[in-house]
Amino acid sequence: MNITDKITITNEDCFLMLDKVKPNSVDLLLVDTPYGMSFKSNYRKEKHLEIENDNNLDWLPNWLLQIKKVVKEDSHCYIFCSNHFVDVFISEIKKVLPYKNMIIWEKNNTGMGDLQGDYAPKYELIIFCSNGKRKLNGRRDSNIIKAKRTDNELHPTQKPVNLMEYLIEKSTSPDELVMDCFSGSGTTAVACHNTNRRFIGREIEKEHFDTSVKRITNHVGQQKLF
Repeated sequence: MNITDKITITNEDCFLMLDKVKPNSVDLLLVDTPYGMSFKSNYRKEKHLEIENDNNLDWLPNWLLQIKKVVKEDSHCYIFCSNHFVDVFISEIKKVLPYKNMIIWEKNNTGMGDLQGDYAPKYELIIFCSNGKRKLNGRRDSNIIKAKRTDNELHPTQKPVNLMEYLIEKSTSPDELVMDCFSGSGTTAVACHNTNRRFIGREIEKEHFDTSVKRITNHVGQQKLF
């Protein structure tokens, strides 16, 4: 579905989407993949759907091979993951993409979990890969990024728009193409609209897809009013 001339999002499996993407065409991969931990939010009274394909990481090696085909020779990739299986992610990524660094997203408050037997989690991990010789824009920033977490009103792992805008602006220029294969509630698409980048994405879960289309459409409409 073409929401604008720069934003396209589809309701399909990511492998079907990747088959349609032109090789060596994506300037930035920015993706919050399933973490392989069967995550389901119990924080809010209205429970979210379980995340599709989050019970294992069997899909990861083949997905990375497909990613390698579509990203440009000089491009960046940001792949969100949790500490639970970061070793698996890094091991598989290093087979296909040039691993560069681990970015820490520091949240403004802690998550749940073992309230008495463990330290309170206050971060998520973002694996940064630099394909080719592409440079980061602007100054040399720290690999610890502080951004207020969302209340996950639209998706169980909803990311803040300003965090995605920051990563997009560090790694692309206006009108370049950003791809998100697990677009969830459409946060990356909103960030691309705000920063004047082109966006292609997909979301396999129909309810999340419908939510994202409504969200992006409303956001674009509001921006036009002002």
